[in-house]
Amino acid sequence: MELTRISPRTIKPALALLLGLWAGNSLATGLAEGLLQCQPSFFKNLHAQRGELARQVKLSQDEKAGVAWISVADRTSPEGALLTFAHPVDDDGLPLTAWYDRAFDLGAQGTYYFWGFETVASREEVMAKLPQAQWEEAGEYFISRPQIKPRGSDAWQDNPSAASGVAPAAGSAEKLLMLSTENGKTRLLCSLQGSIDTALLQRERPDVVPGAGQ
Repeated sequence: MELTRISPRTIKPALALLLGLWAGNSLATGLAEGLLQCQPSFFKNLHAQRGELARQVKLSQDEKAGVAWISVADRTSPEGALLTFAHPVDDDGLPLTAWYDRAFDLGAQGTYYFWGFETVASREEVMAKLPQAQWEEAGEYFISRPQIKPRGSDAWQDNPSAASGVAPAAGSAEKLLMLSTENGKTRLLCSLQGSIDTALLQRERPDVVPGAGQ
């Protein structure tokens, strides 16, 4: 077997390149933590970090609104809703490997939006990394901070009765953070579901409104 000879002269450039690649994948901070509240401010956080993130992930942005987002091919299809990163993004020690953005229209049962990150870390590892979410087990998922906006109300309220697999009451909307497992990967997702009109969607998901990268 032929051995490649490495001299001290080649070690420094190689080491510098290795460190540069690692640093390039470690620039993002607080992405998963910023998702915990499922607030539209998450997209402002992406915009604030756009210079660093754009080195690793292709971003779309609305400069006037001060928001940025990761665009998938087609959020209405299972195949187009997942964008796998070329290299994992090291988010404070949590390896983020993909972005998931899915939308369902279930007619009388409401419209469902899911968005968030996929990671090779286990659910237990994610929960240990983000204990401030105060995870609750709900069927096959773990959820955090379930909220409801009843019919005729503009304010979100705590929703302790949230249950996995149960559609929101007619005229109401629900929002929560969830941990799921898909094909051996863990997904940290926000969910907005129920009666979602244009005004509510524009407020909660500035990346989904017409003209913002469907």
